[in-house]
Amino acid sequence: MNLDSDKLTPFQENELQWLKQQVDRLQDSKYTKDAAINIERDLWVAREELDVFVRNLRKAGKKI
Repeated sequence: MNLDSDKLTPFQENELQWLKQQVDRLQDSKYTKDAAINIERDLWVAREELDVFVRNLRKAGKKI
């Protein structure tokens, strides 16, 4: 068994980081004075995308 098979690929690491940054950015934007009307929806979508991505990685045996 390859011990590295549970590690994220560089692409997966970058994608995970980007998705986390999207959630963080939208959470911060939610409380600004100029928050967009659809920020709640965008934040929900970003959180959902991150959740699905992480679930799929874990199903594939990746350690996060």
